[in-house]
Amino acid sequence: MAPHFTRRRRTSLAAGLGLGLWLGLAACHAWALTPEEVFRKVSPAVWTVKGDRGNNQTAIGSAVAVTSGALATACHVVDGAVSVTVTQGPITLRIARILRDPDPSRDLCVLTSESPLQLPAVQIVPAGELRVGQRVFAVGSPHGLERTLSEGLISALRPRAPGQLPIVQTSAPVSSGSSGGGLFDTEGRLVGVTDSIAPGGANLGFAYPAQWVMELPQRVTAELTTWRDLLKTTGVMLGPDGEPAPSGHAELSNLQALPAIGADPTPVHNAYRQFLLQARPRIFLITSDHKFGTATNSAALTEHLKGCAERKVTCAAYAVDDTVVWGKQKSN
Repeated sequence: MAPHFTRRRRTSLAAGLGLGLWLGLAACHAWALTPEEVFRKVSPAVWTVKGDRGNNQTAIGSAVAVTSGALATACHVVDGAVSVTVTQGPITLRIARILRDPDPSRDLCVLTSESPLQLPAVQIVPAGELRVGQRVFAVGSPHGLERTLSEGLISALRPRAPGQLPIVQTSAPVSSGSSGGGLFDTEGRLVGVTDSIAPGGANLGFAYPAQWVMELPQRVTAELTTWRDLLKTTGVMLGPDGEPAPSGHAELSNLQALPAIGADPTPVHNAYRQFLLQARPRIFLITSDHKFGTATNSAALTEHLKGCAERKVTCAAYAVDDTVVWGKQKSN
């Protein structure tokens, strides 16, 4: 069975997604809003996410607009998807790219839409302002019920490791389908991106601090050096600008040009569709023992190369970023 690896993007990231705009950190505080006012303010920014995984399987979650064309969500909502859409009432938008946090332990993704959302971005609360006991509101699509509002408190702030921003624990009720939605304060500012619920605990949910979203472009850019060194390990030839050299084998979107792996081309075609949905940096890998998959961060690529070495098989890149490199690689 073909393994599936993890994913990522590059230096044009901030400009391409407009992520430089999402540091709307308020210097002063407004009066607390009523629950009705909070919902009226933030609900236009909350969308339902649908990830088509093929074979009539669809994952449903939530997302919150952080720029006019980008939404934050939990990665597990879109894992394994060959196409992703976001909906809000009668509006459906197709997602063009999925950007993932370079740290595989962070289940944080940013979705870029093919068409601008034409909505004001939510304002993000610095993690240092969060307090246990603070009143918060969750807005998402539990069980697909679009833009559902629930209320609770910040129950705890739990650092996962020294020096890291804390995970936000909340008593605001969240359910399956809420993942990726927004957790907001009484001013309608984004506190966190809902990530998970505890089984059997109706008032025990968790959210990633919204400040992580702000840090994502810099984190992805910082990983580029490690990523490019690993590309060389796979035999990918890089030009003076650090970009992979095209082989001329095929156009990037041509599924029919993929090497034949097994009698049924569907698995490799679906895996490649998942690759095309990922933001840069990204690599589609094929091994000499007929396995394939996508990696978009250095940790995932390292793990894949380690697995190839242990099996004593050849790893080969079919495509890197927006370039097909198949057949134009140095031998390892």
